[in-house]
Amino acid sequence: MTSTPHGIQAATLRLAFLLALAICASNCKPPVFAPLREEDQRELARKIENAIETTGRSQVWIKSPVGLTSGKPETPLEARVGAEVYSTVMAALEHEAEKNHLECAINESRTKEGWRVADIRVLRYGKQVSRWKLHEVRRILHAAIIIDDLGGNLEAARQLLALPYSLTLSVLPHLRDSVETAEEARRAGHEVMLHLPMEPEAGSHASPGKGEIRIGMTSFEVEHILQSDLASVPHAVGVNNHMGSRATADPRLMTAVMRSLAGHHLYFVDSRTTAASVALEAARQQGLPSFYRSVFLDDTETVPYTLGQLRQFRRVLEEQGTALAIGHPYPTTIAALAKFLPQLESDEVQLAPASRLLQLPEVARLKPPPYRKGVQ
Repeated sequence: MTSTPHGIQAATLRLAFLLALAICASNCKPPVFAPLREEDQRELARKIENAIETTGRSQVWIKSPVGLTSGKPETPLEARVGAEVYSTVMAALEHEAEKNHLECAINESRTKEGWRVADIRVLRYGKQVSRWKLHEVRRILHAAIIIDDLGGNLEAARQLLALPYSLTLSVLPHLRDSVETAEEARRAGHEVMLHLPMEPEAGSHASPGKGEIRIGMTSFEVEHILQSDLASVPHAVGVNNHMGSRATADPRLMTAVMRSLAGHHLYFVDSRTTAASVALEAARQQGLPSFYRSVFLDDTETVPYTLGQLRQFRRVLEEQGTALAIGHPYPTTIAALAKFLPQLESDEVQLAPASRLLQLPEVARLKPPPYRKGVQ
């Protein structure tokens, strides 16, 4: 019986296949992948972090950012995610992982209130690279608290810095402790502002102090004063007015001030010491990141009063989603903050530096409510 050419070809292919198997069995080893370095793991985690924040925008709050964790892949990176963007954020996380040749092992559960909680292990070749814990919440509320009039009492500043919350410290220029207060605040990770003295109403018994912006100043004079004030408050990234009921009502002067602030790439918060203030409008016309004070915390120096104002602050947050409060380094204010802030900074309220608040797109659309009398 003779073999056909087709049969010979098939036999040859089978022989080649068996030979390849034999060679692989004796010589081939499973692929070995080099372990990722710690900096590579961090970089991959940062890419996922960026994808989450870019997708969720103001409705994502990463409570333990990559830069603040130990770098160990077993340490969960915690995030709060608003319900309206939760599914989109989850999809973005998975897409970013796939793009970087990573796998996701997701264990999703629900709280007793019905909110989703996702425990996500991000893997490469079966080895954990990072771990994320995403908590769904109703929505993220954005708050900032500025403490004014610092620079004259270093001990009060240190008491504020001892509170484990993201307070923004606004420092008066040219005081005994102005420089040291700003330096200590920066070292402690707090944002620093210049509390810019401005002219009060005629006949006011209070003096704004050295470095005051006054009616009638030229643009050159405003810039000279601002430079001098900033030199005495290092690390200032923004400005709010100290007093200024007369100055902030003057459109020409406020235009000069805001142009000068824009030249220094600073943001502006209107303390709203008068119903006639045009400072916020002037700042927005110059394209500055800007906002306004929603609540004064301590017109009356008692703990019960300030606690009541903090509760009012929480109500404003609920109404408009974003709000900014201003207080002072009084012992009663510090005591009230220590008592209330654990309640305020809940799963839904992000207490952040003023600059972060001013980056939110919705801030530019908000307008001040009817004026309530405060510090003049």
